[in-house]
Amino acid sequence: MRCITVSILALAVCAAKGADDLKPGLIGEYFDMGGAVEDFPKVDDKKPAVRRLDREINWDGTGDNFAGTELADHFYVRWTGVLRVEKAGPYTLYTESDDGSRLWIDGKQVVDNGGLHGMEERSGKVELTAGDHEIKIDLFENEGEVGMKVSWQADGGEKKIIPAGAYFHKADEKLDKN
Repeated sequence: MRCITVSILALAVCAAKGADDLKPGLIGEYFDMGGAVEDFPKVDDKKPAVRRLDREINWDGTGDNFAGTELADHFYVRWTGVLRVEKAGPYTLYTESDDGSRLWIDGKQVVDNGGLHGMEERSGKVELTAGDHEIKIDLFENEGEVGMKVSWQADGGEKKIIPAGAYFHKADEKLDKN
């Protein structure tokens, strides 16, 4: 009986420590693809041109360089981290992007906004518990303008950009210096 009590206590300590090991923002990995990008590329063995912290994903369409980088065309971005949900319930999640974007929660794809297109919004519904959820968001840009926004809407609530205070990443992540 004592071993079980210790194990449960150890799990509680580990869970509490995990929450303390989070810092604000998502990790953004920006890949220069060096040529046309017409769908989501595979980048498993590719080194990102930029790896930085992004506190929010809210960029209007532009023909200039994207989001303070030197990338304007032929690139791919992967954001990863944790989405913190204050209240359990059904949520609608949105990506609005030029070109394609996707969004996963806890390993399940919720939004698919793929393809070559101007700023276009797609959504998906998901039931979320209160607490932390793994999130991954992709964007690829071929040519022309580029933009990306991620929003949410709780059941019966107002649709809004997911605020900086809802995104987190592991504290030990190494980032490029801005």
